[in-house]
Amino acid sequence: MLRLVRSDDQVKGVPADFTHIYEEWFDAVVRWIPAMGGNRADREDIAQEVFLIVERRLADFDGQNLGGWLYAVTLRTVRNHRRLAWFRHLLFRPSEDRVFDSQLSRDNPVQALEQKQLKQLAERVLATMGEKHRRAFVLFEFEEYSGEEIAELEKIPLATVWTRLHHARKEFVEGVKRQRAKEGL
Repeated sequence: MLRLVRSDDQVKGVPADFTHIYEEWFDAVVRWIPAMGGNRADREDIAQEVFLIVERRLADFDGQNLGGWLYAVTLRTVRNHRRLAWFRHLLFRPSEDRVFDSQLSRDNPVQALEQKQLKQLAERVLATMGEKHRRAFVLFEFEEYSGEEIAELEKIPLATVWTRLHHARKEFVEGVKRQRAKEGL
C-alpha cells in the first residue's frame, strides 16, 4: 500500500532534493495517471510533465505532505492533458471531405499549409471574442495557466475564471463553426 506522506522525503519541513523525489515517486505518479483519466499510452509523458512542474515549483513547496502535493500536481497535469486533447481535436480534426493519410510525414508541405491555416482560423476566431473571455481562454488553453494562476493574474475570484472560461469555450466553438461555414471548410 502506498503511503502519501513519507517522512524521509522531508527534513524539518524542507523538501528533499528533486532527484530523490523523482526516484522515489515516479512509479507512483505513473500509476496514478490512468486512475485520474489519463491515457495509459501517454502516462510516462504525462509523468515527465508532472516532474518538470515539480522541479520548477519545488522551492514553493512548504515541505508538508509531499505525496499529497505530488498527487495534486499530477491531477492538474492530467486534467490539462485531457483539456488540450479536447482542444486539439476541435481544431485539428480532419474534415469529413478530406481523406486522412496516416503515411504523410510531418514535413509534408500540404500538412504544413493545413497547420498554418488552422492557426490562422484560431486567430480569426479569437479576434471576434470578448476581451475577458479571450484572455481567460488563451491563458488557460494556449499558455496552460491553471485557473488559480489566472485568478491571481487577473485579480478576480476563481469562480469568475471558471465562468469566463466556460463562456469562452462556447464562444470559441461557435466561432470556429461560423468561420468554417463562412469559408466553406
